[in-house]
Amino acid sequence: VVDLVMLGYSVDSAALSHLAAVCSGQSSSVHLKKIDLGRCSMNGEPEAKPIASIVASAHLTSLILDGNIGFGNLGLSAFAAALPEECTSMTRFSVADCRLEPGCAVALGQLVHKLPKLDELHLEYNSLRNSDVEVLLEELSSHHLQHLHLSKNQLDDGALDSLRRFLSARRPLFLSVCRSLFCSFGQAGAVPPCYIYIHGNRMSEAVLDSIARQRLCSNDRVYQGARYVAQNRVHERSVSSLVQNYGGNFHNFASNSMMSSVGGYLRDDSHLVYIDLDGCHISDDGIRMLNNGGLRHNKCLQYLSVSNNCIHLLGFVTLLEAIVTGLPALRAVFVNDNP
Repeated sequence: VVDLVMLGYSVDSAALSHLAAVCSGQSSSVHLKKIDLGRCSMNGEPEAKPIASIVASAHLTSLILDGNIGFGNLGLSAFAAALPEECTSMTRFSVADCRLEPGCAVALGQLVHKLPKLDELHLEYNSLRNSDVEVLLEELSSHHLQHLHLSKNQLDDGALDSLRRFLSARRPLFLSVCRSLFCSFGQAGAVPPCYIYIHGNRMSEAVLDSIARQRLCSNDRVYQGARYVAQNRVHERSVSSLVQNYGGNFHNFASNSMMSSVGGYLRDDSHLVYIDLDGCHISDDGIRMLNNGGLRHNKCLQYLSVSNNCIHLLGFVTLLEAIVTGLPALRAVFVNDNP
């Protein structure tokens, strides 16, 4: 079994046609199962037909085309048209950040129809609108797709009504407004649920709050409750209130000014095992206040995330001192995407 990763290489239709010919004649001892053509500078329509031939002849299970900004609606339409009926091997297809625009829903529906075993469809970082999602969900209502990634598109409050109307009555829907929170709609049954990821769109705080008040479902007990993200700041709410409502998630909620209070809560709290401080614009001073407030005295914290902040070397030294002198239960610290 071979996975072909050509991430970042420039690939044209001639190269893909040659690869398609190789795949159609590949020996029984070699099976090409996954192709990653991310950021390969493909222009869409010329490359679509050979890519479809590769999918059909190689019996691919995974095709990744992320970051080909020239692919667009024309490339997607040409690819969907060129695919033969019933490509039963494909389980994952990703066209994230491919400049898909409003009007691509028909091609997406055709694609889903021709890939009956598809489990994951990645459409993040495009420009899909509510109307595109409505058309796509009509096709998905009788499809077994389990993960639909719509993050970072242009969905607004009206998308929630579409999601409920088209899916909750026909199959269970778990709606994710962040990376680890799923709100349930519909009743569990023999039909597998569909997980739809919508964070990073244009939904209002009121709609996100209404979603968060639904019955929350999560099998991940590490997170100790619902993790919920809205692009608002809620400094006026107390730390204890945030923990009560959203568990250990402070993603995009907190700031330097809250770090002493968060540290004090961690000093006194006896059950919180995960805290997420991603994207809170925390600096070295914020880490110092967090530590002095009580982080270093916590006995049960297992996971701490301070990714996507403004922490420099001094802040990491302070954090390391807290780990060395305390935090006996700590298992992992996530610090990526800092200066």
